[in-house]
Amino acid sequence: PMLFQGEEWGASSPFQYFVDYHEEPELAKAITEGRRHEFEAFGWKPEDVPDPQDEETFLRSKLRWDEVDHGEHAELLQWHRQLIWLRRSTPALTTGRLDLVDVHCDDAERWLLYEREAVTIVVNFAAEERVIPLRTSRPTNVLLASKPPIDVNTEQIVLAAESVVILGE
Repeated sequence: PMLFQGEEWGASSPFQYFVDYHEEPELAKAITEGRRHEFEAFGWKPEDVPDPQDEETFLRSKLRWDEVDHGEHAELLQWHRQLIWLRRSTPALTTGRLDLVDVHCDDAERWLLYEREAVTIVVNFAAEERVIPLRTSRPTNVLLASKPPIDVNTEQIVLAAESVVILGE
C-alpha cells in the first residue's frame, strides 16, 4: 500500500502541485497552462486550479504536524500502524499470488468480501449495517476492525455502517 504526504493521519492540508519559480517565462507559462488544461477534464474552471508557481500553493500544501497526536488524526494514524503491523505479521497478506485470492461483492448492497488463505476481509461501504454471507468455513477471530462487528459466526457477519473487519486465525 502507498500512503502519500500525511494520508496516514488524514492531514487537513491538501497536496497541491507546486514548482520552484522558473526564470524562463515560456516554461512558467506552459506549466501553469498545462495544469489548467489537465483539470478541464475534471470540470474545473481554469481560475480554480492552483497556480503551481504561486508560493501560496506551496504554503497550503505544507503538513500541519501539530495534528498528528490529536483526535481523529491520531486514531487514523493508529489504524494505519495496526494495518502495517498486521500485514507484516500475517503471511497470507504478504504474498502476491492472485490465485490464492477470492473476491465477492454486492454492488447494490455495497459490500465486499476478500478471502486469501486464512484471512477474510469484509468491507461495508453502505451507510447502514449489513449482513454479509461468509463463503467458506474460515476462522472468524477478529484481527482488526474499524468498528467492532455487530455479530459474526461461520455463516455470516453483521457489520456496522461504513466499516471494515479483518478475520483470521
